[in-house]
Amino acid sequence: MKNLVIENKGDQMILKINKKSYDESYLISLVNRLEIEALAHKSEFSANILSLAEQINKDWWENNSEKFLKGIKK
Repeated sequence: MKNLVIENKGDQMILKINKKSYDESYLISLVNRLEIEALAHKSEFSANILSLAEQINKDWWENNSEKFLKGIKK
């Protein structure tokens, strides 16, 4: 058996994996990532969301960095 086999069956894709070739925890994390990727794709976020996130992070640090880093030498 090959390590990975993908079968197309109607509107399903069946992935067969040789369990001797892959660590189970790795496969679980891979499937979780695929689910997250599918949700992100479904949400139809644009690239603008990244610049918005960067601006929010920058603003937070400008407003909170002194309080957050209080007592830490610069």
